[in-house]
Amino acid sequence: SSGINAEYGVAINDEQKQDILNRSWDSATNVSRNEVQHAFDCCGYDQNTTDSLNPVDGCSELPCCLDLYLTSEEQCFLHEVNNTAVGCEPCKAKIEEQFSYAIQVSGTVGLFFSFTELIGIILAIQYRNTKDPSRALNFPGHGGFAK
Repeated sequence: SSGINAEYGVAINDEQKQDILNRSWDSATNVSRNEVQHAFDCCGYDQNTTDSLNPVDGCSELPCCLDLYLTSEEQCFLHEVNNTAVGCEPCKAKIEEQFSYAIQVSGTVGLFFSFTELIGIILAIQYRNTKDPSRALNFPGHGGFAK
């Protein structure tokens, strides 16, 4: 998707999303990257510039690579053999999808609580001068209804 993703109240454009995800992958430890790769069955971030700066590790143990009987990390990258795509997909698209979902969920939760708070404010304003009828019996002239 292009432009601003603000369907659920959180505005973030594609450039900001890419920047956040790139910096997150760059600052992640190899253990974290391996966990992501195993969770999504993917290899590397974009199999391009980001992965050349941060060498990929652990791809040869992934199901998408084991099925091909490949041994080196770079062999596990998505490539074409006899007009057929083989190897592991990059993690970038899968991470972006999960990130967008998380943004939508957090925006939805934020909107829910915002509207709940707004209703509370409206009710507080509506009933702030309402007198308590239960106090009228104990303290005549201080609250309650006039007799």
